[in-house]
Formats: sequence, structure tokens, C-alpha cells
Amino acid sequence: MFAGFFCTVKRNFPPPRSFFSVTDKQRAPDDWTVVQAVLAGKAGAFQTLVRRYERQVANIIYLSLGNREDVEDLSQEVFLRLYQSLPRLNPQRSLFSWIYRITANLCIDEIRRRKIKRILSLEFLIDEGRSLAEMGGRVHAPDRILEDQERRHAIVQALQNLPADHRITIVLREYEDLSYEEIADALQISVPAVKSRLFRARERLRALLEPHLRGGS
Repeated sequence: MFAGFFCTVKRNFPPPRSFFSVTDKQRAPDDWTVVQAVLAGKAGAFQTLVRRYERQVANIIYLSLGNREDVEDLSQEVFLRLYQSLPRLNPQRSLFSWIYRITANLCIDEIRRRKIKRILSLEFLIDEGRSLAEMGGRVHAPDRILEDQERRHAIVQALQNLPADHRITIVLREYEDLSYEEIADALQISVPAVKSRLFRARERLRALLEPHLRGGS
């Protein structure tokens, strides 16, 4: 039931308009060709990397910080750090794992820097007077759209209540579909640590989203 709710939110999560979806693993061999072009000073080469990864970076930032206003500024910082690190990168490593690592570290740093400001509650859902469970059943299309928006908002709010490291881990797993090994590589932790974080994050989310889970059953 919990997984189904999470998938529903993921499926309906709207990416920024300029972002497009690509398959990271299939294009990985080409990434380093582009990196070499960047290092050689070829015009437009770095923008190719930006276009390839901007959607993933933006989604991680938004889901981690819960504010669309953060996406543009922090995305620029991610790609600035990537550009500065290119000469030092090991071509034997996955470039997309390195980008995820930069993004995750930046988000964790930002969360910790403004910890008090970023604490959000679900009070507005209570104040609205109607829970998602009360909106179940057969509804018209506009109501369904509103329900999906509220579900997305509820899960983003719930994510804000997770510890920073747990939040990043579950975003990489559930929204970016990374394997345990890829997450471990990106976050520089062990696979058992990844599994432990995911278990705790899911348990916490399950408790926070229980009213909505009952409404979707």
C-alpha cells in the first residue's frame, strides 16, 4: 500500500518544463567523451552535460528542500562544482554517480545550514478541513487533479521531516531509481548503510503518510 502511494506521487510529479528524461546507464560510456571535449575547450560541450542531468539534479533539490525557488540557484551551484572538478575526475568512475554525490552533498549542507527555517509541518492540511482520505471515491477530473496535487504536496512535506541523510537516500532510490550500489557510490557509504537508511526513512514516511495511505486503500 505504501509503495503504491509513493509510485503514484512519483508518476505524477511534474518536472520543470525545460527538463527531459534520459537513461543514465545507457549513455554512461558517452559521458567521458563529452568530458574530454569540455577539457579540450570545445564550445557547447559542457552544456551537453547540463542538458543530460539537469532534470535529475532539479528533482533531487526540490524533493530534498521542498521549495522550487531553490532549484535554479542550487542547480547552478551543482554544475559549477562539477565543472571545477572535471580535471580531477577518474574516468573509471560513473559520471552520473559523481553528479549525484555533488547534488546530495550540496542539499545536505543547505539543509543543515538553514535547519530551523526548513522545518515544515503538515498543519495546513489539517487547517484545510479535509484530509486526502475524505477526498476518496469517485470524483470529477478537476477534483482528481487537486487530489494529486495535494498528495504530491503531502509527500514533499513528509520528506522535510526526515533527517537530511535519510531524505537524500530515499530520493535517490524512489525517485531516481538508483540501485543500492549506485547510492552507496554516490553517498560514499556502504550498501548495508544504504539499506538501513532506506528502512528507517520508509518507516518514518509510513507513519507520516498513514492518513493518506488509508485514503488510497
